[in-house]
Amino acid sequence: MTAKISARNLVKEGWQQGLAALGPNLRWLGLFALAGGFYSASLRLDGNLAAPLAMAIVSFGAGIQFSRGLYRSLIGPRPGGFLQLAHANLAVYLAFLFFGVFIGFFLLVLPGILIEAQGQYELGADAAPELVQQAFMQMLPTPYGIVYLLVAGAGLAVLAYFALRLTLYGAATIDRGKAHVFQTFPWTKAHLKALAAASLATHAAPFAAGLAANAALRSVLPDTAIGHVIEGAAGILLFAPFLLAGHGMAAAAYRRMRPEAAPPPTVSG
Repeated sequence: MTAKISARNLVKEGWQQGLAALGPNLRWLGLFALAGGFYSASLRLDGNLAAPLAMAIVSFGAGIQFSRGLYRSLIGPRPGGFLQLAHANLAVYLAFLFFGVFIGFFLLVLPGILIEAQGQYELGADAAPELVQQAFMQMLPTPYGIVYLLVAGAGLAVLAYFALRLTLYGAATIDRGKAHVFQTFPWTKAHLKALAAASLATHAAPFAAGLAANAALRSVLPDTAIGHVIEGAAGILLFAPFLLAGHGMAAAAYRRMRPEAAPPPTVSG
């Protein structure tokens, strides 16, 4: 029998333990924010591809170290883990890139098909973007628009389902000293409702707040090198609650869902 897991406890532990893990890892968050600031500034260097690539690698490494530090604070000290976590993260990024490109391409092509089927507009290859946008907006309140929204919702649901099934991969990788990605799929299978409910408070809400704060910040920063550095660094810091609560919830879920935590089978007879 699978033990029921409380989403409320996952949220509570996620925020409490995630915030408590900030102190020991402030230096890594600072490094991550600094790298993000210089990466943001490097994107504005015209004709220079080496600097953005170099800063992207540095930012990725700083983010991995911050994540590793959080997990070590949340589940206990573990030797190594940097390369294994980098490997696991790259595997997840590539998987999401594959699904995201496929779904995104389909959602870009689908409006043209639906607009043509609706028959109110004839959009050729040289149609003005304003006309395409007008046709799309007028299609949305119609049954064709409902079809598009349903398909888009299904695509987002697929990505969300995939993300929930991968909730434990970071904690498992650090705890076990080996990259664990799809190996964690069976561990979350019976707990998707709890993970989905908890992730609304530990992932979706702080992520949305970070996006809104970043958008507000960009509108007031100057278009200068210093402004770009501040934008990138502050962008990382504004997403810190999302990172802390997300890691905290993942660690709390891992402690409950890993195979060792399963109750022994009942022997009848």
